[in-house]
Amino acid sequence: MKRLILLIGFVVATFFSSIGQECTTLWPYVYPEFMEGTLIVPGGQEHKGHFNIHVQESKLHYLEKGIIKEANSYDVLIVKIESDTYMNFMGQIMKVIGSESRGFVATLILGDFDKLLNSSGAYGGSSNSSATMKLSSINIGGKNIINHMELRQNRVNGLHLPLKYKYFIVTKGVVYPAKKKDILSKLEKQEASEFKKFVKANKIEWTNPDSLLKILDFFNKE
Repeated sequence: MKRLILLIGFVVATFFSSIGQECTTLWPYVYPEFMEGTLIVPGGQEHKGHFNIHVQESKLHYLEKGIIKEANSYDVLIVKIESDTYMNFMGQIMKVIGSESRGFVATLILGDFDKLLNSSGAYGGSSNSSATMKLSSINIGGKNIINHMELRQNRVNGLHLPLKYKYFIVTKGVVYPAKKKDILSKLEKQEASEFKKFVKANKIEWTNPDSLLKILDFFNKE
């Protein structure tokens, strides 16, 4: 755990600064371009390349001779893109948005395809089975289309893809979803009672990374 935290290093304070352009179904990525970065694999070896985070399933994509490829999850430990740091948690790539010596806060950045399908006139409807069929009929960049140049040239023709963010707290090798009820479900009765008092006393804001870092105090109390 300590080794992972040391590898994370400095994390930028402004979380949304890296998302510089509209995300679409033909460019479902966190960054407006494939950016220079460093992939650290299990074992510590480093590999340079051009990377981006695909928001359909939060996977790491990279370029190889003009073709977009998806990294195998078991080959990803940490990836640094520009000044941002990402880590692999259970096969998904999460962005570290707040860290200190005892742990860190991370977020999973995903495309909100349900919102897209339910709000688009061309793809309206709300039932799950209906939404699944409609999603399968949409060309998804980096999935159906993997030629990088073709994707760049046509990305503005995709549908606007809203994003959603799921927060997590990582400490002592345990990953906690940053939701009160999810954390309570992992605690014993006495500890759960103490946690409720802690949340109230510290006025925890569940979508504020700085506020979520305070929860490390609870899990690392003497």
